[in-house]
Amino acid sequence: MTVYAIAYWALALAVLDVIVVAFLPALKTSSAEIFPILVLVGTFLVVFVLSALATTLQPSAVRRRPWVWPVLAIPAIAFALLNGPYLVYPISHPADSTFAPTLVLVVATLALVVSGALAFRDLRNPARATGSRTRFVASVVAGITAGAVATGVLAGAVGGGASQLAASPTTSATLVAEGTKYLTTSYAMSSSDVLGLFVENRDSTTHSFDIDSLNIHVQLPAHSTTAVAIKPAQAGALEFYCAIGGHKAAGMDGTINVS
Repeated sequence: MTVYAIAYWALALAVLDVIVVAFLPALKTSSAEIFPILVLVGTFLVVFVLSALATTLQPSAVRRRPWVWPVLAIPAIAFALLNGPYLVYPISHPADSTFAPTLVLVVATLALVVSGALAFRDLRNPARATGSRTRFVASVVAGITAGAVATGVLAGAVGGGASQLAASPTTSATLVAEGTKYLTTSYAMSSSDVLGLFVENRDSTTHSFDIDSLNIHVQLPAHSTTAVAIKPAQAGALEFYCAIGGHKAAGMDGTINVS
């Protein structure tokens, strides 16, 4: 099953990329929280590599057993389900540093499900073999994988800190994101002011700065500083947070108290 080999090697490389880009740098600042997750992700990586090797070598005794192909897709499906909440943001933001591996993960998992079902059917009923469909799926996986990597590389090349100042600030402050936490969680300002907030992302992964009530949604590339203008419409509390799955719960939220 060529498609299985392509998909599982793509999965293994994608997970390895996420480990190197996202998890290893985070160990320096939050090892207690990151290490157990890293062990779990590393376990999946080992399973993906073993599955890739098995499908590349294709022992004849294994290849002829219909149940093998759907079963081999289970680890990829389980990994995708476990990471479901964390897939939405990078997929919708091509400039995110994990966009390419995330897209590869989604596409390769879908390819494994489809090709596994086709292989199961072909082996159970050779008269309805769909080898051409399997080759088509393999071509789609290879094409989208290459496109995802190219898009991710181009997005990373043009990424960086940006200015999101829509108005001239009358006061300023700094917000630091480090270790998947905002180091300051409370600010105060007057409703007559425009707050120029300089958001520094010290992490090796992308974050975001969001204030839903003001329709502010700003991407924070890794190791960058972004200026955001905050002009409240009235007095009250403005909640800010990181929209990436799990980051708000980890400590990336706070309040701007407007008087």
